[in-house]
Amino acid sequence: MLTSRLVVTLLFPQALGTEGRLPNIKEHFAHVLLFACPECERPLASACASSKKNLEEADAHFFNPHCHCGWSGPVAGMEAVKHWVQSWREFKPEAGAARPSDGSCDGKTHTG
Repeated sequence: MLTSRLVVTLLFPQALGTEGRLPNIKEHFAHVLLFACPECERPLASACASSKKNLEEADAHFFNPHCHCGWSGPVAGMEAVKHWVQSWREFKPEAGAARPSDGSCDGKTHTG
């Protein structure tokens, strides 16, 4: 019985009610960018959440890292020494005092 159901499922996925469509699964990613402090060259890390995996989304944003030497200022994502993308869980934009766009790579960029 199990074998025949498996064959039917593989040949006719609509038999399970899926009508041959893949489920709509939204992925989430964390972009981690490593910058060099312009004053002392210490490493500075910044991160943002995105529904997009491509690097260009985070590269088009400004970040505001703070260094132990006291320097603080805006840096463009494209200035990063290194940029990683990691699969991530969906973040809760309404949690705490943060605005919904805080910590997100999605949305307005420095070019827009």
